[in-house]
Amino acid sequence: MAHEHQVGERNSPGRGRGQRDLRTDLRGTEVLEAIMAGVIVASAVSVFLGGLVMGVIAVIAIAVRREDRQYTLAVEAPDRLSRNTRRLTGVRRRDLDPEFLRPVRDLVH
Repeated sequence: MAHEHQVGERNSPGRGRGQRDLRTDLRGTEVLEAIMAGVIVASAVSVFLGGLVMGVIAVIAIAVRREDRQYTLAVEAPDRLSRNTRRLTGVRRRDLDPEFLRPVRDLVH
């Protein structure tokens, strides 16, 4: 006995009559809204991380400029911000003698 193909019946194995076809159901605005939501989340995270990095770079630049103007690179760091900036950038006092550098500071004033 041959099985007759009914109109509207799907002949793919494993699909019953009660299941929906997701390829045809998820077309249109629902898919576009889901894609756009993902793009918005990704761009918000990237803007936040970019702002964080720019803030750290700005604080480091301010601390380096302040130490350069005060001529404190030869001595211990004067405050916590300068100490942390030196640690972050890898600049440390390497056996520099402040007595040797003092005449330079007096000349530059």
